[in-house]
Amino acid sequence: MASEMPRLAHRLDRLAPGFHRLRFTTRGVGFTAFVWRGRQDGPVLVVNGATHGDEYEGPTLLRQWVETWRPKNLRGTVVLVPVLNEGAFLAGARCDPADTRNLAREFPGRADGSVTQRLAWLFDRQLLAQATHYADLHSAGGAYELLPWAGYITRPDAADRVQRAMAACFDTFWCWAGPFLPGRTLSAACQRGIPAIYVECQGAGGVAPEDIRALERGLRALLTQTGNLPVPRGGIKLRRQPFRSTKDTDEAHLQVHHPAPHDGIFVPSVALGEWIKRRQPIGVVQQIDSPVTTPIRAESTGRLVMLRRQRSVKAGDALCTLAPV
Repeated sequence: MASEMPRLAHRLDRLAPGFHRLRFTTRGVGFTAFVWRGRQDGPVLVVNGATHGDEYEGPTLLRQWVETWRPKNLRGTVVLVPVLNEGAFLAGARCDPADTRNLAREFPGRADGSVTQRLAWLFDRQLLAQATHYADLHSAGGAYELLPWAGYITRPDAADRVQRAMAACFDTFWCWAGPFLPGRTLSAACQRGIPAIYVECQGAGGVAPEDIRALERGLRALLTQTGNLPVPRGGIKLRRQPFRSTKDTDEAHLQVHHPAPHDGIFVPSVALGEWIKRRQPIGVVQQIDSPVTTPIRAESTGRLVMLRRQRSVKAGDALCTLAPV
């Protein structure tokens, strides 16, 4: 945990053992956290969903846990925030319509900033600052579909091994580790010295049952990895997870690959998971007010790990992402 400890509205270490519902607010924005506090001191695991409002897998699973999870022999504290970005979630949009800012680019936020900047500041200062471990549950959202993975920011210290072990808990997904990029929830955790991972589910505007099962399995394994729960009799058998680590800051930056050359309709000619060679056609973008059609070719060789499903595009929208895995 970072040495800096701001003035806190809710001190997790002072909660009585048991289950708690806490509301964190500042200047018109807020989120609800559900907290399980053990009788023994131990790690503080924070998990949230809906950093983006159109990503529904995390909120679905975490809300189910709020209703059903009653752990025994819990050490430390587990905090679940099913919906972090409430304004975006209720609008069914990636970003809060109040300012259209991307919460995953605004950390550590500003106390006197816009709605999204204030939310980032609130989460970072009031909750993340109290964590010893952190997981952010994402997905491809409404506009994209992807091959699910877990990831983290690579680090030159012991926390890197902790993060690798945390990501390996989600063993039905592959793992993609990469360098620091500013503004993310994981960036804020990294700057506080907190081991942190993110998980990306399929998205495509829905909630795949296999993703919920994978998240459930992964979260239960994660709770033993962090030390919040004892390892069950017989241990936990994890599958060997495909792993990719990169030093290229753009490789896992999903919004920069294969940008649409102009507004129009995107018509893909490839399938998710397909191995694509450099310069291979992956689709076309058709203008809606003229016969102009622009072919889109692969920037590199790799597996298609993310594909845009929303056909309407604006100039600059990412169309797909390839990874050498």
